[in-house]
Amino acid sequence: MRVSPKLGARFGCACAALVCLATLSACAGTPPAFSTRYPDNREADIEVLLQRIEAAGSREPGTVAVGVTAAPMQLFGFDLATKSELWRRPVAAVSEPMLAGDTVVIATDSAVEGYDLRSGNPRFSVSHGGRALRGAGGDGQLTVFALGEGMGTFARSEVILVRGGSTAWRRDVESQVGVPTVVGSQVLVPWSNQYLSAIDAVTGNELARVRVRDGVISHALRDRGNVYVGSQHGVTRVTASIGSGTLKGAGYLTLPAEDLPGRPLLLFDVYTQSTAQRPDSARHSIGLEWQPTTVDAIRIGMQDDNVYLRFYRMVFALSPKDYSVRWVHMHDHDLVGARAQPGGLVFGDQTGSIGFLGAQSGELTWHQKGKGPTTVMKLPRGGGGGAGNAPSETALRSRLLAAAQDTDARLVPGRLLAVKHLSRMPDAEATANLIALCDDDRLAPPVNKAACAALRDRTIGEDHLLTALERHAGYLEGTSSPPVGALARAAAAQGEKRAVPLLLAHLKDPGTRSRDLAPMVQSLLLLGDRSVAEPLSDFLQLYHADPIDEDLVKALELIPHALVKLSGPVAIPVLENVAYDELGSFVVRQKARIALGMLQEQQRAAEASEAKDQRQQEADAAAEPRKPAPNPADFRPTHLTTELVNNALLPVRDELQGCLKKAPKPVYQSRVVLVVEDGQVLMVSVLPKELQGCVEPLVRSQQFPRTRNIKKERLTYTLKRL
Repeated sequence: MRVSPKLGARFGCACAALVCLATLSACAGTPPAFSTRYPDNREADIEVLLQRIEAAGSREPGTVAVGVTAAPMQLFGFDLATKSELWRRPVAAVSEPMLAGDTVVIATDSAVEGYDLRSGNPRFSVSHGGRALRGAGGDGQLTVFALGEGMGTFARSEVILVRGGSTAWRRDVESQVGVPTVVGSQVLVPWSNQYLSAIDAVTGNELARVRVRDGVISHALRDRGNVYVGSQHGVTRVTASIGSGTLKGAGYLTLPAEDLPGRPLLLFDVYTQSTAQRPDSARHSIGLEWQPTTVDAIRIGMQDDNVYLRFYRMVFALSPKDYSVRWVHMHDHDLVGARAQPGGLVFGDQTGSIGFLGAQSGELTWHQKGKGPTTVMKLPRGGGGGAGNAPSETALRSRLLAAAQDTDARLVPGRLLAVKHLSRMPDAEATANLIALCDDDRLAPPVNKAACAALRDRTIGEDHLLTALERHAGYLEGTSSPPVGALARAAAAQGEKRAVPLLLAHLKDPGTRSRDLAPMVQSLLLLGDRSVAEPLSDFLQLYHADPIDEDLVKALELIPHALVKLSGPVAIPVLENVAYDELGSFVVRQKARIALGMLQEQQRAAEASEAKDQRQQEADAAAEPRKPAPNPADFRPTHLTTELVNNALLPVRDELQGCLKKAPKPVYQSRVVLVVEDGQVLMVSVLPKELQGCVEPLVRSQQFPRTRNIKKERLTYTLKRL
């Protein structure tokens, strides 16, 4: 049939109009979805985005959980509301299941498959062409999922929307895509780290685009009537302020910059994962669980003010502000999934069981036994239970202690977290608990060491520390030596001098472990009690030639320096014995020689000072005005000398030697400063001060010779032990 040119032109215009209706944005000159030419942060577009979010209203949280069993692999659905299993069917999943509205999405070797959440009936199967399933979301019958391959500039992705059982549209993206969601009549897709695109669910055209310059958008989340975007670094609510290109505004929610066991993230980092998590991945047993909630028009927080840490069999409820612990729960089996809900945490374990922990109490509100080994569960945000009451400090402390004492080697990082929070508890019983952990050699070494180290920072519970130090190793009693080294450090940190005699008793006890000796010597020195000098001297002389092991040698190396600090020149004879004993340990002898050199230098300086004083006295005497020639019969000395003082004190020599020998600490010499006038003692000053009361009366009891010096005479006299 022939068509006239005029009719043909009309026909062509009609066809073009139909094409325009089909493509809409292309005819209007708007770039296709995810095009680099689409404008960012356009105010009118952002308004459309917010209007559609508001029109979508609040979505009631679902109550159906899904899980994947161990081989033979099956996918099953469980209703938390009725606490009953809904369905079970065989699958060949290569990814974890993903809850997406009324659909559960999984990936197989060849396709992405969707199943009805309540019946388990197949809904769709879409070939993925070898691309990995990155994430999925949904609202009712609408299901969106993202596929991806490659990393960085080589990344290629595809976003696919399914309505019911049919593919509504597919859109290619020349970049990495995050986890999308559906909000009413639009699909929100994070991509290329900085972008969030709103795509019309009917046409597949882009409605609005947000670009942020101060953060990362990898996830779009819908919770009740709000939409949130963010990444492992933080999350914010989608409001008008996001149009400014700022993610980290007043409503930006982050967690403390502190590594938790297993290093779980606020949201998993989809941009660094080349493949989806397999259903049997061990990572399903580690995670952070939280549910966003609005605090006010701007700020957001976390439901029940809790963030839940899952670590294999452990669950910690932590404050999102500072990670302070609210409670800890120890489960019988590894958890393979969990979800924060109003009132607490719903979880599934590797036996297929499902339970609920109260947000405030951490107690098991309800528990439904499973039907077999399960590798992963995805749980909804509805169908939970009550929050309960917060545990008392006593109950919390008992739970932390039990967690730290668990024998599962995989849980060591979580057990260390329990020790850390136990050490922060401001009561004396927590100190006793830490001592018990430090004292238990059956625990994993990191846990044992952490408890011992935590004792040094305690400022309460000293009586428990002293009680522990009273214990000694005894065969008949069936007791072992306590962790003396750690207890000694704690006593020194607290300045607890009541521990000194107890530590000295352990120093003399052969049952004390060698590894505790060095910290014990260091702590005795820090406590600064001079009464420990003699026991340390005895220990050094007893063991310096008998280095049983390296720990004993380390302790011996510390003693010479301690004696210098505590005894001064009195320690010289002891150090000489050790330094020149050819049978002694070479390292210990070297330390003794260094200490001896220090003391000898101090002694030489003291003697030089005395000589200077003596010369000054003689110079002062020589400078006195000349007196008339003495009467030949007057044989008085011109001034007091050391020899004259020796003669004057000769009658009380034995008593003065007794003063040196009976001193509280070993004393080998004493300095006595005398002021004498006309044979009478006006002042006596004795160093060390401990000898003043013994030496002064004896010196004053003696008559000193009268000299021809008419002024007061000052003389320094050294009293040496014979």
